[in-house]
Amino acid sequence: MEKKQQFDRSKLTEKQREDLQFIENRITKLQESRQNHYGVDLDALWQEADRAYVPHRLKGKGKKVISTDEEKGWRGSMVEIGASDWQSDISQGNPFIKIQIALSILIDQNPSGAFTAASKKFENTTLLIKQLYQRSWETAKSKAQLKLFVFNLAKYGWAIARTYPLRIVRKSRVLTEYDPEKPESSKYEDREVVEYNDIFRENLDPRNCWIDDMAKPNNPFSMRDWVWRKVYPMDAFEDEFGKYGRAKYVQPGGNTEETVRNLKGASIDRKTENLVEVLFYENRLKDLYAVVANGVPVILEPLPVSDARGLKKLSCWQAYWNLRHTESVYGIGIYEAIRYEQALLDRIRNMTIDQLTMSIYKMFFYQGTQALTETGDISIKPGVGKQVLDPKNVNWLQIPGPGREAWEGLQVFKQDLDEASGITDPLMGVVTGKTAFELAQAKESALKRLKNPLDNVLDALNDEGYITVSLIQLLYSIPETVKVTDPKLIEAYLKEVESDPELWQRDEEGNFEAKLYPEFPLNLDKDEKGNLIETKDTRFFRVRPKFLNWEGIINIKSQSLLTPSKQIDKALDLEMYNILIPLLVQPPEIYGKVAKNIVKLYDKDPEEILPDAWTEDPQANMPLFVPAEQAAQEQMPMQPPQTKAPSLVGSVQQPTNQKSLIGKIMGRLSSPFRRI
Repeated sequence: MEKKQQFDRSKLTEKQREDLQFIENRITKLQESRQNHYGVDLDALWQEADRAYVPHRLKGKGKKVISTDEEKGWRGSMVEIGASDWQSDISQGNPFIKIQIALSILIDQNPSGAFTAASKKFENTTLLIKQLYQRSWETAKSKAQLKLFVFNLAKYGWAIARTYPLRIVRKSRVLTEYDPEKPESSKYEDREVVEYNDIFRENLDPRNCWIDDMAKPNNPFSMRDWVWRKVYPMDAFEDEFGKYGRAKYVQPGGNTEETVRNLKGASIDRKTENLVEVLFYENRLKDLYAVVANGVPVILEPLPVSDARGLKKLSCWQAYWNLRHTESVYGIGIYEAIRYEQALLDRIRNMTIDQLTMSIYKMFFYQGTQALTETGDISIKPGVGKQVLDPKNVNWLQIPGPGREAWEGLQVFKQDLDEASGITDPLMGVVTGKTAFELAQAKESALKRLKNPLDNVLDALNDEGYITVSLIQLLYSIPETVKVTDPKLIEAYLKEVESDPELWQRDEEGNFEAKLYPEFPLNLDKDEKGNLIETKDTRFFRVRPKFLNWEGIINIKSQSLLTPSKQIDKALDLEMYNILIPLLVQPPEIYGKVAKNIVKLYDKDPEEILPDAWTEDPQANMPLFVPAEQAAQEQMPMQPPQTKAPSLVGSVQQPTNQKSLIGKIMGRLSSPFRRI
């Protein structure tokens, strides 16, 4: 690489120098604050969690010497003194198992939720914003990033991710003409191809992220700033940041380790790798966004993300697994919750296996013709004979197998570990009941232990939802302009867009420019009044800025994330239909509202479950003008119809209060089905 010029800070303005000095001091403080967080070195704890998560063996360290062949004098291999290879040293992979089960249960689908408009003027755009939000998850394949987020959350107790606009443009040579006789004479065309241009969600390594040391849990307004770190190859850095002027001063270097393990005195070989350390910083109160690459401030500008009112937002969203402290955003993960129980379980389990091994492979003593060389200390080993002085007998060392107490103790220790982690047998697929109802109840009770972590994930996704809506309003309101010179094309375009001034403009020189806004496939349509309604059919919409104006409340549903249970869903559907079917034999004017509310209680759409006559609005089909005779007739009091007195018939129906609505429903539920 050609030698680059050294960066001179004097080329910065006074405000830029002040900001850069503030950023450097702030980053150092944030990194140091996590090394003693309420008496815990979180970076060391997370490094320990990384080692314990991977299934491994418990190996003790002893003094090693070089063994030699006494007869030939050859040098042998390294042998550990006092080591024995028969004793069990396996660490049960509970961290791996528990974290994987939690990951498989909590995340199975893209999130969806309820979007509630803040005022009536935003009601018409609520459906559009909701569908654009759901589309962004599918386009970016963000479910995979959410799984990584929950994986870090369960392992470390804290996870962080960011949502930001991503545009990837590649320069490529495209084959336009192929010559089979002379392939080297084929013609290529240089093009600039857009690989991705939309909203993107990225899970980040918690060990390379630091957030405001004064941030409070469950309070997003308390978080002022944060910083994250990446290590780039120089060619990738130049491809992403080469368009910025100060990027030409960036040289390989910085702390290019995978993670920052030692803030002071770290000895790193930077000569073998052509890498550069890049630090990203965001401050909400100072409205500051910075990218510092090996000491060079490549970017110093205001925060790019803001909502419709102009309030600036950080691009990150974070959560904790279980609360560590009311003043700490760093939670307690599964590994930290079970590490002491894990150590005790491994110890007792390996001791039990050792005793079982020795009870099978018994040790014995015998007399030989050679001189006795023992010191008197006997190291017990299974299947090994030891020389003794008594020539008459060969004695076997009788060691009893592990008793019932050992196996019962292991079960008790495992239950303690399950209780500490919150991942119990029903969540692990162990059958804990005989009937379907018992199985469903056991699983539902077990899921309650994961309620707090799930609620924390939902809080993070709610924060992410507001960031996504802000980016939707920002990105999708920027049109692509195309110059049109043909008068016939201009006339045809104006006719197609109905001369909408938002879709075209003329510059100062009189040139015509068509504004092409992003086009999306959405399940939307317009009714007679021009309001957006949801449909099953997909149509393409060009979204204009006036349709992106929205403010409201986002509430992500927990059921949209969890792995669906066919058994539980089937039982709930049968329960719902058993309640609805007796009501459907009556006119919708009587039980219409009750039936709709019952369907909503089961998180179903009434239009998909109930007959059309039960979901139609009776006021929708009424004529605008009603004849006077008909209106007078409708206002006349209705006479009760003359009905024949009912005959007395025997019945097994339980007596209920038929005058009340609840009594009528219960009467229908308790009565058998009748043919009408």
